[in-house]
Amino acid sequence: MENSDKSRRDFLKSAISASTLALVASSGLLAPKRVLAHWPADAFTADTVEDALLALLGQAQDIPQDKVSFKVGSPPSYAVNGASVPFEVHSSLEDIERIAILVDKNPNPLAMSIELTADVKLPFKSMIKVAEDSKIIAVIRADGKLYKTSRDISVDIGGCA
Repeated sequence: MENSDKSRRDFLKSAISASTLALVASSGLLAPKRVLAHWPADAFTADTVEDALLALLGQAQDIPQDKVSFKVGSPPSYAVNGASVPFEVHSSLEDIERIAILVDKNPNPLAMSIELTADVKLPFKSMIKVAEDSKIIAVIRADGKLYKTSRDISVDIGGCA
């Protein structure tokens, strides 16, 4: 009984917070421009992997294979549907600050970029969209340095136009 009361309180608290945020945003007090001020627009709208990488992070060097595990697809290197391609990044590098995933042949190569906090633990798993057979590039910023590694993937059905 106590567990359901806590769940109900958590649900109500979340619902009230969400509705308050929606009300404030719709009133114009919370402008999306301010909320997304750190949004790397140049990186997400770049036409090439190199442009996206330079706009987001800068120049990167290849990472030693023993320092990172990067898997794309299930089974690896293959995706039936490009609309949801799983990937996983695990690294033994210390002080990882950011992970970015780029897809070479997508209309916009930067698929995702996240800044890690101490609360985020690796391995990091997520899904991306892949337009066609392509090279998927993982870029890791750790201890102020940039590292990259890549994997090729075959896609049966493209996931983005």
